[in-house]
Amino acid sequence: RAGEAMKTVLVDAALVVRNVAGLRQSILDAFDEDDAVSLDLVADQAVDLCGVQLIEAARRHAQAVGKTLSLAHPGEVFRPVLEAAGFLTQASEDDLRFWFHEGSVQ
Repeated sequence: RAGEAMKTVLVDAALVVRNVAGLRQSILDAFDEDDAVSLDLVADQAVDLCGVQLIEAARRHAQAVGKTLSLAHPGEVFRPVLEAAGFLTQASEDDLRFWFHEGSVQ
């Protein structure tokens, strides 16, 4: 995808239940503008299961409609929540590449 334009959504609010609705709309709006959307998360931001579920749902939606969602930076901040929720128990290479940029050239 090198050289392709990509819509970036700056996520500067905590990825927690009270902010999910606004972030969901921002992601949907970005997909209206571009087929490739990157989420740029601020460092050390608060994350809960609702935030992880929102990103995972957006990722699956993008795949289903032939679009792509990516994280601008490895999502290490998500690791404790992903582990606690069981997301990493049988994580695929694609999952690890998406969340942590593992095994891919970034």
